[in-house]
Amino acid sequence: MSILSRKKPQRAADAVLEALCIAIFDGELAEGDPLPPERVLAAAHGVSRIIARQAVHALADAGLVEVRQGGASRVLDVAAADARALEFLFRYGSRLRTGGARLREDLFEYRLLYVLMMLDAAHRKGTDEERRGLLALVEECPVQPSEARARQLDSNFWRHVGSMGRNQIMRMEMALWERWADPGAPLDGKPEELRWFCHVLAKQLLARQDPLPFYLATIRPTFEPAHR
Repeated sequence: MSILSRKKPQRAADAVLEALCIAIFDGELAEGDPLPPERVLAAAHGVSRIIARQAVHALADAGLVEVRQGGASRVLDVAAADARALEFLFRYGSRLRTGGARLREDLFEYRLLYVLMMLDAAHRKGTDEERRGLLALVEECPVQPSEARARQLDSNFWRHVGSMGRNQIMRMEMALWERWADPGAPLDGKPEELRWFCHVLAKQLLARQDPLPFYLATIRPTFEPAHR
């Protein structure tokens, strides 16, 4: 997608914001490159220059671009951006192309390690009632679930785990993940495999057995060099 291609936005500035984010994360706009002028962005996306400026300043707030008065705004080093840039990755990560492959993989790895922290917090802080509730939630799901049912289980399972951990920061981040999750993204494995995975974790949490060794042993193949 060209940074000047037009797409119907959810909000007025979203088309410009999406195009610029993807161009930056994909490397089409590299560190030091100037952004297209606001008038060009505005014309390409059918918005006013004020709206185009709002999108550029949103990127500046996240440390992705530097706005220069009287000169062209320029792209900054993506690796030096602050945590606010993560929301843009959550929103647009699934749409990155070859240039953003490394960022997509980093985002995938980050999600898996984030779940590791959620499980640890749930293991340490969850009540017996919550542990029983988690197992019941899984066992309500058929052993051979449909893809839709597996997606529902996946969402409900991790929401319950997040609640067990009683860490408000983790729950905020999970809400951000859910807000920008791509409903068309493929499942991590077959539906029956996802149900089995959740079932083992739920049983280990109920037995107050540390779930991290099983979780790590299951996900580590995805960190092999071939994946990178």
